[in-house]
Amino acid sequence: SDNMAILLIALSALVFLLLIGWLVSTLQIRAMKRRINSLTNGSDGQNLEGILAAHLETVNQTVHRMELLEQAVGVLQAQLPNCLQNVNLVRYDAFEDVGGEQSFSLALLDAGGDGIVLTSVYSRMDVRVYAKAIRKGQASHALSQEEERALRAVVAQ
Repeated sequence: SDNMAILLIALSALVFLLLIGWLVSTLQIRAMKRRINSLTNGSDGQNLEGILAAHLETVNQTVHRMELLEQAVGVLQAQLPNCLQNVNLVRYDAFEDVGGEQSFSLALLDAGGDGIVLTSVYSRMDVRVYAKAIRKGQASHALSQEEERALRAVVAQ
């Protein structure tokens, strides 16, 4: 009977320890479920898979837009050497009786040194405009001093 009492106490202690272990495990599982639910449910109720799919779609769209922008930049870079890049304006008085530097010579060149020198000569009676082609920094016609100054300054840029 003493052995039976000891056995009963030992088994009761074992059942009590198992009950405590089960309770601790249940609490840990419940805490893990809460953490998993917080990870898998976004603020708008989407699960983690939906959120990741939406982000992946956004990344793919962004990559596509970047590729389009890179193509556009490539086109612009190819066109840039042919665009006017160097500009210089020289203002002057073409005649002694006209003041205010109303005459001018404007040199416009691209990266290859091609372009024009545009000259406007103002007098009391009229205004005359001349355009002279420039190829690789050299004029196709003789230049006036002012046109030459404008061209030298723009080539030096």
